[in-house]
Amino acid sequence: MAKPTLRDVATVAGVSVGTVSYALNGKGRVDPDTRERIRRIATELGYAADPVARGLRSGRTATLGMALGTVIGQRRDDILSFEWYGRVTTAAAQAAFEAEHGLLLLPAVHDAGQLRRMAFDGLILVEPGEGDPRLAALADLGVPAVALGRDPTGRIAHQVAPDTDAAVAGLLDHLAAQGAARITAVAPDMAWEWTERSIATYRRWCGARNIEPAAVRVPPPAQLSAGTMSESARQAALQVLRDDPPDAILALGLGFGVGVLAAARDLGLRVPHDLLLAQDSDEPALHATDPPITAVDLFPEAQARTAVATLLELLRGGRPAGELNTPTELRARASTALVRREWPSGSQ
Repeated sequence: MAKPTLRDVATVAGVSVGTVSYALNGKGRVDPDTRERIRRIATELGYAADPVARGLRSGRTATLGMALGTVIGQRRDDILSFEWYGRVTTAAAQAAFEAEHGLLLLPAVHDAGQLRRMAFDGLILVEPGEGDPRLAALADLGVPAVALGRDPTGRIAHQVAPDTDAAVAGLLDHLAAQGAARITAVAPDMAWEWTERSIATYRRWCGARNIEPAAVRVPPPAQLSAGTMSESARQAALQVLRDDPPDAILALGLGFGVGVLAAARDLGLRVPHDLLLAQDSDEPALHATDPPITAVDLFPEAQARTAVATLLELLRGGRPAGELNTPTELRARASTALVRREWPSGSQ
């Protein structure tokens, strides 16, 4: 059965094809009652505008781009091995689809030439950073853009991100409330805005309490994945825990909580009895460990949907807020539970 056309709608409505076109695209002078009647008839007939033809008329592709970051020296697809990025891209694609747009995923972009070969109306840059080649490429391209994650260079005016400071400070307050007096932060040695901001928040939190900060930076593995990140964190935590273990470790990286927990086990330390453990970003692996690991839920789906909505508003000529903070929620689990300390027999 042939798809209904504008002419079919016009015939049933008893008006010209031009009037139907104006009524359906919101343009021209069409009586409100007539416009509503035409739209109702179009719906009843099952008419849907041809997206290709509509794009040719408007100069738009009805496609949004999403550019994922990459770490220098890493393979282009390594970043997609992390569950967080899968959730972000899936939610962004769904949000774009619901708005009758497609989503073009760009795993790695290094220059404007790469971007010009792709057709999209606007771009979401995931986690831009200092020296990020995508920023220069975007400036040359001249399309509307939204950063998912803060842009430390300030070159992208519209940014969507959780409140990093509040999330990390909340975790530190939680660890302190559970009895931790000495908290060590373990973080990847990568120029990610989230990591740098988290370390800065940790140092401020310690300074406000006259506590000497202890931040350990872990070099990235040769190949980036959740497994290799966990192993890097395990090796670093072994050094931290061998001689003078802190009361708690705050893991500031995906996969790091699992690695620290493995190091504690290697050394015969019990979590939470001997060591409290928390991670800044929740992920499914933290639910399955023994004990499950406390973390902050950053709601990646909410970040993605907000970024898509912001970009669509820009494309419509709107003026969305420059910085939008998405929700976070502390998920307290057994790794930071209060436990009765076991004292040697005969002690007071």
